[in-house]
Amino acid sequence: MKKVLVVCALLMMSAIQPLSAQTPTAAEILLSMKKQFEAVKDYTASLKVTIDMERMQIPEMLVTIYFKQPDKVHIEAKNFAMVPREIAGMNPAQFIDKFDATVVETQQKENATVYKLRLISKPEKGKPVRESYIWVDAARWVVTHYESTPSDVRKVAVDFEYATVDGKYTLPSKIEARMDTQQPVDSSAEKMYNAQRMPRKGTVSIIYSDYKVNTGLSDEIFEKKKDSK
Repeated sequence: MKKVLVVCALLMMSAIQPLSAQTPTAAEILLSMKKQFEAVKDYTASLKVTIDMERMQIPEMLVTIYFKQPDKVHIEAKNFAMVPREIAGMNPAQFIDKFDATVVETQQKENATVYKLRLISKPEKGKPVRESYIWVDAARWVVTHYESTPSDVRKVAVDFEYATVDGKYTLPSKIEARMDTQQPVDSSAEKMYNAQRMPRKGTVSIIYSDYKVNTGLSDEIFEKKKDSK
Protein backbone atom coordinates (compact mmCIF):
# COMPACT_ATOMS: atom_id res chain seq x y z
CA MET A 1 0.00 0.00 0.00
CA LYS A 2 2.85 2.37 0.89
CA LYS A 3 4.48 1.69 -2.46
CA VAL A 4 1.25 2.58 -4.24
CA LEU A 5 1.04 5.87 -2.33
CA VAL A 6 4.65 6.71 -3.16
CA VAL A 7 4.09 6.00 -6.86
CA CYS A 8 0.94 8.17 -6.85
CA ALA A 9 2.83 11.00 -5.15
CA LEU A 10 5.63 10.81 -7.71
CA LEU A 11 3.15 10.86 -10.56
CA MET A 12 1.45 13.93 -9.10
CA MET A 13 4.79 15.70 -8.72
CA SER A 14 5.77 14.89 -12.28
CA ALA A 15 2.43 16.30 -13.45
CA ILE A 16 2.90 19.53 -11.49
CA GLN A 17 6.55 20.28 -12.21
CA PRO A 18 6.31 20.63 -16.01
CA LEU A 19 3.63 23.35 -15.60
CA SER A 20 6.02 25.63 -13.74
CA ALA A 21 8.85 24.69 -16.08
CA GLN A 22 6.71 25.64 -19.06
CA THR A 23 6.10 29.19 -17.81
CA PRO A 24 8.04 31.36 -20.27
CA THR A 25 10.38 34.14 -19.25
CA ALA A 26 9.54 37.76 -19.97
CA ALA A 27 12.08 37.78 -22.80
CA GLU A 28 10.42 34.71 -24.37
CA ILE A 29 6.97 36.29 -24.10
CA LEU A 30 8.12 39.51 -25.76
CA LEU A 31 9.88 37.54 -28.48
CA SER A 32 6.70 35.53 -29.18
CA MET A 33 4.77 38.80 -29.50
CA LYS A 34 7.35 40.19 -31.88
CA LYS A 35 7.32 37.04 -34.07
CA GLN A 36 3.51 37.05 -34.20
CA PHE A 37 3.55 40.60 -35.55
CA GLU A 38 6.49 40.22 -37.95
CA ALA A 39 4.19 38.86 -40.66
CA VAL A 40 2.65 42.34 -40.87
CA LYS A 41 5.17 44.29 -42.96
CA ASP A 42 2.86 47.29 -43.27
CA TYR A 43 -0.80 48.23 -43.00
CA THR A 44 -3.26 51.03 -43.64
CA ALA A 45 -6.49 51.39 -41.64
CA SER A 46 -9.34 53.80 -41.06
CA LEU A 47 -9.82 54.99 -37.49
CA LYS A 48 -12.90 56.45 -35.85
CA VAL A 49 -11.69 58.41 -32.85
CA THR A 50 -14.00 59.51 -30.06
CA ILE A 51 -12.61 61.72 -27.29
CA ASP A 52 -14.37 62.49 -24.03
CA MET A 53 -11.94 64.68 -22.11
CA GLU A 54 -12.45 66.94 -19.12
CA ARG A 55 -13.11 70.57 -20.17
CA MET A 56 -12.68 69.74 -23.86
CA GLN A 57 -15.27 69.42 -26.59
CA ILE A 58 -13.86 67.49 -29.54
CA PRO A 59 -16.04 66.18 -32.38
CA GLU A 60 -15.69 62.60 -33.55
CA MET A 61 -12.75 62.27 -35.93
CA LEU A 62 -12.08 60.05 -38.93
CA VAL A 63 -8.39 59.31 -39.32
CA THR A 64 -6.17 57.19 -41.56
CA ILE A 65 -3.19 55.44 -40.01
CA TYR A 66 -0.20 54.09 -41.94
CA PHE A 67 2.25 51.67 -40.33
CA LYS A 68 5.46 50.17 -41.70
CA GLN A 69 8.00 47.96 -39.96
CA PRO A 70 9.86 48.44 -37.79
CA ASP A 71 8.46 51.64 -36.24
CA LYS A 72 7.13 54.01 -38.89
CA VAL A 73 3.72 55.54 -38.14
CA HIS A 74 1.92 58.30 -40.03
CA ILE A 75 -1.54 59.60 -39.15
CA GLU A 76 -3.60 61.64 -41.60
CA ALA A 77 -6.59 63.74 -40.55
CA LYS A 78 -8.36 66.71 -42.10
CA ASN A 79 -8.48 68.41 -38.73
CA PHE A 80 -6.35 68.20 -35.58
CA ALA A 81 -6.23 64.62 -34.34
CA MET A 82 -5.41 63.81 -30.71
CA VAL A 83 -4.35 60.22 -31.30
CA PRO A 84 -1.66 58.58 -29.14
CA ARG A 85 0.73 57.27 -31.82
CA GLU A 86 2.53 54.76 -29.59
CA ILE A 87 -0.81 53.18 -28.68
CA ALA A 88 -2.62 53.41 -32.04
CA GLY A 89 0.36 52.05 -33.98
CA MET A 90 1.78 49.78 -31.29
CA ASN A 91 4.54 47.41 -32.37
CA PRO A 92 5.44 44.67 -29.84
CA ALA A 93 9.10 45.08 -30.79
CA GLN A 94 9.13 48.41 -28.95
CA PHE A 95 8.84 46.56 -25.63
CA ILE A 96 12.05 44.65 -26.36
CA ASP A 97 13.95 47.71 -27.53
CA LYS A 98 12.82 50.18 -24.85
CA PHE A 99 12.09 48.19 -21.68
CA ASP A 100 13.48 45.61 -19.28
CA ALA A 101 10.67 43.17 -18.46
CA THR A 102 9.81 40.67 -15.73
CA VAL A 103 6.85 38.31 -15.35
CA VAL A 104 4.77 39.42 -12.36
CA GLU A 105 1.83 37.02 -12.52
CA THR A 106 0.16 34.30 -14.56
CA GLN A 107 -3.64 34.56 -14.73
CA GLN A 108 -6.46 32.44 -16.14
CA LYS A 109 -9.20 34.47 -17.81
CA GLU A 110 -12.04 32.79 -19.72
CA ASN A 111 -9.99 29.61 -20.26
CA ALA A 112 -7.06 31.67 -21.57
CA THR A 113 -3.64 32.14 -20.03
CA VAL A 114 -2.63 35.76 -19.53
CA TYR A 115 0.82 36.92 -18.42
CA LYS A 116 1.23 40.17 -16.53
CA LEU A 117 4.60 41.81 -17.25
CA ARG A 118 6.29 44.69 -15.45
CA LEU A 119 8.20 46.99 -17.78
CA ILE A 120 10.96 49.39 -16.70
CA SER A 121 12.21 51.78 -19.35
CA LYS A 122 15.85 51.37 -20.28
CA PRO A 123 18.13 54.27 -19.26
CA GLU A 124 17.96 57.15 -21.73
CA LYS A 125 19.75 60.44 -21.27
CA GLY A 126 17.44 63.26 -20.29
CA LYS A 127 14.41 61.03 -19.69
CA PRO A 128 13.09 59.70 -16.36
CA VAL A 129 12.70 55.98 -15.75
CA ARG A 130 9.13 54.84 -16.42
CA GLU A 131 7.26 51.87 -15.01
CA SER A 132 4.34 50.25 -16.81
CA TYR A 133 2.51 46.92 -17.01
CA ILE A 134 1.14 44.87 -19.89
CA TRP A 135 -1.17 41.85 -19.90
CA VAL A 136 -0.37 39.40 -22.72
CA ASP A 137 -2.76 36.80 -24.17
CA ALA A 138 -0.68 33.61 -24.48
CA ALA A 139 -2.92 32.14 -27.21
CA ARG A 140 -2.56 35.05 -29.63
CA TRP A 141 0.55 36.78 -28.19
CA VAL A 142 -1.04 40.21 -28.11
CA VAL A 143 -1.40 42.90 -25.44
CA THR A 144 -4.92 42.94 -24.01
CA HIS A 145 -4.35 45.56 -21.30
CA TYR A 146 -1.77 48.25 -20.57
CA GLU A 147 -1.22 50.47 -17.52
CA SER A 148 1.26 53.28 -17.04
CA THR A 149 1.87 56.21 -14.73
CA PRO A 150 3.58 58.81 -16.93
CA SER A 151 3.59 61.39 -14.13
CA ASP A 152 3.12 61.57 -10.37
CA VAL A 153 -0.53 62.54 -10.72
CA ARG A 154 -1.82 60.77 -13.83
CA LYS A 155 -2.52 57.16 -14.63
CA VAL A 156 -3.22 55.74 -18.10
CA ALA A 157 -5.02 52.44 -18.68
CA VAL A 158 -5.68 50.94 -22.12
CA ASP A 159 -7.83 47.97 -23.20
CA PHE A 160 -7.29 46.28 -26.57
CA GLU A 161 -9.66 44.20 -28.70
CA TYR A 162 -8.53 42.32 -31.82
CA ALA A 163 -9.82 40.95 -35.11
CA THR A 164 -8.37 38.50 -37.62
CA VAL A 165 -7.63 40.33 -40.89
CA ASP A 166 -7.39 38.46 -44.20
CA GLY A 167 -7.80 35.23 -42.25
CA LYS A 168 -4.27 35.32 -40.77
CA TYR A 169 -3.26 38.67 -39.23
CA THR A 170 -4.23 39.56 -35.67
CA LEU A 171 -4.66 43.33 -35.50
CA PRO A 172 -6.48 45.79 -33.20
CA SER A 173 -10.19 46.31 -33.80
CA LYS A 174 -10.79 48.65 -30.84
CA ILE A 175 -8.71 50.51 -28.29
CA GLU A 176 -10.11 52.21 -25.20
CA ALA A 177 -7.69 54.48 -23.32
CA ARG A 178 -8.53 56.08 -19.98
CA MET A 179 -6.62 58.84 -18.22
CA ASP A 180 -7.30 59.58 -14.55
CA THR A 181 -5.74 61.48 -11.68
CA GLN A 182 -4.22 59.67 -8.71
CA GLN A 183 -4.26 62.63 -6.34
CA PRO A 184 -7.24 64.10 -4.48
CA VAL A 185 -8.73 67.15 -6.14
CA ASP A 186 -7.76 70.50 -4.63
CA SER A 187 -11.26 71.94 -4.44
CA SER A 188 -10.12 75.54 -4.09
CA ALA A 189 -7.85 75.27 -7.12
CA GLU A 190 -10.40 73.35 -9.18
CA LYS A 191 -12.96 76.13 -8.73
CA MET A 192 -10.63 78.48 -10.61
CA TYR A 193 -10.79 77.72 -14.32
CA ASN A 194 -7.45 77.70 -16.05
CA ALA A 195 -7.53 77.10 -19.79
CA GLN A 196 -3.87 76.13 -19.79
CA ARG A 197 -4.28 73.38 -17.21
CA MET A 198 -4.09 69.89 -18.70
CA PRO A 199 -7.26 67.75 -18.41
CA ARG A 200 -7.22 65.56 -15.31
CA LYS A 201 -9.27 62.72 -16.75
CA GLY A 202 -10.99 61.43 -19.85
CA THR A 203 -11.20 58.65 -22.43
CA VAL A 204 -10.08 58.08 -26.00
CA SER A 205 -11.86 55.39 -28.03
CA ILE A 206 -10.39 54.19 -31.35
CA ILE A 207 -12.23 51.83 -33.69
CA TYR A 208 -10.28 50.30 -36.61
CA SER A 209 -11.75 49.32 -39.98
CA ASP A 210 -10.83 48.85 -43.67
CA TYR A 211 -7.46 47.23 -43.05
CA LYS A 212 -5.10 46.86 -46.01
CA VAL A 213 -2.11 44.69 -45.05
CA ASN A 214 1.26 44.23 -46.80
CA THR A 215 0.60 46.50 -49.76
CA GLY A 216 4.20 47.72 -49.95
CA LEU A 217 3.79 51.23 -48.52
CA SER A 218 6.31 53.75 -49.78
CA ASP A 219 8.71 55.42 -47.34
CA GLU A 220 7.60 58.76 -48.82
CA ILE A 221 4.36 58.52 -46.85
CA PHE A 222 6.32 58.72 -43.61
CA GLU A 223 8.78 61.32 -44.86
CA LYS A 224 5.86 63.72 -45.36
CA LYS A 225 5.17 63.45 -41.66
CA LYS A 226 8.70 64.65 -40.92
CA ASP A 227 8.39 67.59 -43.31
CA SER A 228 5.14 68.73 -41.66
CA LYS A 229 6.77 69.21 -38.25
